[in-house]
Amino acid sequence: MKITVRPFHPQDAEATVAVRRAAVPHLVGTARSLLWETEQRPEHERYRLIAEHPGQHGQPGQHGQRPRPGQPAETGSTGPTGRTGRPGPTEPAEPAALLGRLGRLGHRSGRTAEIRRSGHAPPPGPGTAAPGGLVGCADIGLIADSGTPGQGFVQTMVLPGAQRAGVGGALVAAAEERLRAMGAVRAHTWAADDGVAPDFAERRGYRCLRRARILGLDLATARLPAPPAPLPEGVVLCTPAEVAGEAGDLRPLYEADVECAADEPGAAASVRLPYEVWLRHNWLRPDWDARLSSVVLVDGAVAAYSVAQTDGVDRYWSGMTGTRRAFRGRGLAALAKADSLRRSRAAGYRHAFTGNDAANAAMLGINRRLGYTVVASQWRCAKTL
Repeated sequence: MKITVRPFHPQDAEATVAVRRAAVPHLVGTARSLLWETEQRPEHERYRLIAEHPGQHGQPGQHGQRPRPGQPAETGSTGPTGRTGRPGPTEPAEPAALLGRLGRLGHRSGRTAEIRRSGHAPPPGPGTAAPGGLVGCADIGLIADSGTPGQGFVQTMVLPGAQRAGVGGALVAAAEERLRAMGAVRAHTWAADDGVAPDFAERRGYRCLRRARILGLDLATARLPAPPAPLPEGVVLCTPAEVAGEAGDLRPLYEADVECAADEPGAAASVRLPYEVWLRHNWLRPDWDARLSSVVLVDGAVAAYSVAQTDGVDRYWSGMTGTRRAFRGRGLAALAKADSLRRSRAAGYRHAFTGNDAANAAMLGINRRLGYTVVASQWRCAKTL
């Protein structure tokens, strides 16, 4: 198979999403969010490659070569999975723009009908094969919130029908060359614990460091717990828009997120990003759904939260669930997450996924009680460039 690796162009967005969805069914993403990332992040911080084979029309399957390492992670009473590929500084977001964004997010028009299949996620049909011979893609970038300079990430995905034909190797080689040009001295990636991807990574010099779990929930049939009635004294469930208020100020949620992110187990320590950067690259993302996210206030202070990341069709990803240190051990993370899941189901979402570091017993326990089961495992790997 002759493979051509070239830079991503905006017209590749739909085909790239089709590859990602086919290769790794638990990923949540849209062409709109892909284009947003391309427009918002400077080329020196993030880059995307695609691999083509003219005339190739591989059929999507259910298992990809490796999961996406940049997917936001979830934490709990003790912390989880490191968030890679965070952005660097850009121009700040205006409060008015934030308020408009918070108001627009939520149930989107054009959602498909419920897919009546068993299992956690519907495998893409033959019609979702990437057009134009697209067989793989790779995201490359610098981990902007890393406490160690020169940390980069590589995330590759290949259509199942095109695997073991040199596509992944070609993408990784091109990605590493690009990372070196960006100034990276170390590359991080995720490898599916499938007996194939770790060997693929190790042959290319990567070392497996930490294990993580991908959990899935059939949201259409899950027996989600109802909130306590009444809620404990001083406890309030609300949305980010209610936290922001008329001024559009999400700093209370920002402070909570910074604290929780610092407790996530992972291979790369994080640093505190400026509020404006955090705001633009988290809550202003097109796939972060503010209306379906939940916040728990205790005596007016943000105590816990759970972020909904959605594809506008049927998939929900827990972008982050966290509890501030002073409020842990009271069940508030579970309260926030269950509330977000209930409202997301009511909005039409049918498949929920999340990622947890294998050492995060607190969040793994919460997810088990909510009905999540393990659908995949993966390794975080790293290599000196």
